[in-house]
Amino acid sequence: MQSIADQLRDSVPCDDADALLDDLAFWDAMRGFDCFNGGDATFVRAYAHTASVPQTLEDWADTFNGERAVARGENWYVIGPPAIVAALDAPPDAPKIAGDAGSPTKLTAEQDYLTTCTQFVASEGERYVNHPSGRNETAAQYDRLFPAVTAEVHAAVDSLGRDRIRKVPDTERWVAALSPIGPRLKAKCATAYEKVAATVSPVEGSP
Repeated sequence: MQSIADQLRDSVPCDDADALLDDLAFWDAMRGFDCFNGGDATFVRAYAHTASVPQTLEDWADTFNGERAVARGENWYVIGPPAIVAALDAPPDAPKIAGDAGSPTKLTAEQDYLTTCTQFVASEGERYVNHPSGRNETAAQYDRLFPAVTAEVHAAVDSLGRDRIRKVPDTERWVAALSPIGPRLKAKCATAYEKVAATVSPVEGSP
């Protein structure tokens, strides 16, 4: 993943970049970059599983227009200005296969749970950076839904350094600053799922 993401980054304007060491909005492992070039932004993503590409692109679908396009390979995609996307030099061992969002398959019940847990990790991580001594009003509910995950988020953010995150002036870019905790917390989410799996219903259309 990292090699593909690095090669894709090298083929787009990326002087000001945020490196993402995981996707804090989706269950699968990911490496990527948010590249900023003046008023333009280009987003590079490489996932561990091929199904994750159309599944995550579904969230971007409404943004594709005359000013934003997409190119994708089996397990990667690049979103950005059409001219930049058209000039993309894809890795030889991971060629471009399409210029659309593809057709996503349904998440399994486990993937759906892990995605929701990961999104909670991102939200709680940002909240904890700002208010380390406070508790979310729905903390008890999340503790039941994601056993032991909240404590792990706090420990991971402490290890990463709250001050380090707060030094990023644009809070929209905190997700990248927090991304190093992704692998650790996704493992914790997987452990939590094992504890509550019997109570998790499959999403509509999944096996």
